[in-house]
Amino acid sequence: MHRTALLFSAICFILAAAASYTISARVVVYIENQAEDQIQTALLAAGQNWATIRPDGLRVNLTGLAPDEASRFRVLEIMGDLVDTDRIHDKTTVLQSRGIVTPRFTLEVLRNMDRISLIGLIPERQGRSDILDRAQKIAGEGTVTDMLESAEHEIPKGWRTNLAYGLDSLEQLPLSKISITSDRVKVTAVTESVDEQKRLEGMLQETKPENTQLVLEISAPRPVIAPFRMRMSITNGFAELSSCSADTRDTRQRILRAAAKVGVSDKAGCAIGLGVPTTDWAKAVAMAIEALNELGGGTLSFTDSDISLIAVEDTAHATFDAVVEKLENRLPELFSLHAVLPPKLLVNGDNAQAEPPEFTATRSPEGLIQLRGRVQNSRSKNSITAYAGALFGREVVHNQTRIDQDLPDGWPTRVLAGLEGLAELHHGSVIVLPDKVIIRGVGASPDINGEISRLFSVRIGGKGNYTIDVKFDQTLVETSNGLSAQECESQIKAVLTEQQIVFAPSSTTIEASSQGVLDAIAEIIKDCPDTKFEIEGHTDSQGSEELNKNLSQSRAEAVVDALLGRRIFTSGLVAKGYGEEKPIADNKTEDGRAKNRRIAFRLLETEEKTDGQN
Repeated sequence: MHRTALLFSAICFILAAAASYTISARVVVYIENQAEDQIQTALLAAGQNWATIRPDGLRVNLTGLAPDEASRFRVLEIMGDLVDTDRIHDKTTVLQSRGIVTPRFTLEVLRNMDRISLIGLIPERQGRSDILDRAQKIAGEGTVTDMLESAEHEIPKGWRTNLAYGLDSLEQLPLSKISITSDRVKVTAVTESVDEQKRLEGMLQETKPENTQLVLEISAPRPVIAPFRMRMSITNGFAELSSCSADTRDTRQRILRAAAKVGVSDKAGCAIGLGVPTTDWAKAVAMAIEALNELGGGTLSFTDSDISLIAVEDTAHATFDAVVEKLENRLPELFSLHAVLPPKLLVNGDNAQAEPPEFTATRSPEGLIQLRGRVQNSRSKNSITAYAGALFGREVVHNQTRIDQDLPDGWPTRVLAGLEGLAELHHGSVIVLPDKVIIRGVGASPDINGEISRLFSVRIGGKGNYTIDVKFDQTLVETSNGLSAQECESQIKAVLTEQQIVFAPSSTTIEASSQGVLDAIAEIIKDCPDTKFEIEGHTDSQGSEELNKNLSQSRAEAVVDALLGRRIFTSGLVAKGYGEEKPIADNKTEDGRAKNRRIAFRLLETEEKTDGQN
């Protein structure tokens, strides 16, 4: 009985102890959770979210990476308000201070003619008023928008130099954005022409301070290309792209890819401009390049929508016909193909059968003249080249003839007569053989056969044997009755307003970029051939008066020569250099001097009629 009572008492004691422990543990967990929630809520409210709280019984562990010493003390202060500081166990790490960082000073200047905006952070010591005064001087009566901020820090090395250079550049760039820092100046601008773009790029590079990094992004509108051209040749497996026009970057890439497939160097260029005759330009050019490659060689020329394809002499007739037929059927509308297979030349060899000597001249639709075959001697070859140059223009004549001293009598006469007959055609060919002359092609006169027949009867003689196979093409006849003298002058002035004739510096050489301008003027003058013009040469005031007058005279004469090369009768053109006598702008500014360096066309008939009326 006594033992049973003792056992019961022991069991009750153990159960009571277990219950007490369980209750105590739950109380501790509750206290820990309550403390953690309170501390975390307070820390988040104070923006101190870097700290991590881990209660361990009555002790609270604090860990984390404090951004600075002040943040660590702030967290300890917040926790001390909620729990006894003796219970806080600080295990935090303070991020090492990196000191005060100097701000990056930058100035963005945006100019739209007489409106200028200034944006950025500049040094306080730089002088905000100096920048604003300079900007207002550049803007003139325009507006200057000040959105600058400043900071009191040391002016970095290079800032003053770059600031002065950037503001000086701004004065020359009416449409621009200039970004200035202590280590570089970036210029983004838009100009009116390619020539102005080149001038500004040269000026900015020349005036750039020695240690300044300059970034240029100056753009210009696309020039007008008239006519659109492409010329390519494949000779003995070597492909060359000597001329190319495109209206977009994509068009240019497509043409250059087609050219690269047949072996053209990846360094070949293609000018981008306005004036493409059709949106199918790149498609037609790529097709024609493929055809030229299939022929195994020759020359391919585009002048707007006119295509000239001249094969090499040893091309098989079957191959030539197949390739030309395929190209003609694939070409887009508007394109006109003129394909020529020159007769095979004499082959010199022990086992070769002698072929009759011949001379061949071809004229493509765009006016390219190819001379092949035989001439009697070097003097005769030079004479034929000169005569063809007078008829067609020296720059379009390519003489590939060879000397044969055994040619029959009267050969030079028939050759010259054939060239004169070819000049009457829009495009075609003439073949001179020992016993006859054969001319084929297309002309713009309804009586073209009769005209050539009369010409040959005089030049070759009544008993001369010649064959004429020439067709009249009504579409080649001019549809207009020509232009009046005033209309002609007005159109030329419009062309020169769009783009001036530009010469190399201190030279009479006309830049390649101006050839399209001369082509356009030549086409206008053809519509008023009897009109008389004075071609005026003008310069700026730099240099001596005598030097400027001589230079302007030589440049005016160079324009006359260029028009003569385009088969313009120059008897009605008078070249006169005025030097610096007649400025149209202020010679004190670069822009004014550029305007004064010009070529102008003045209608002489207008003055004569005016004098007569008075």
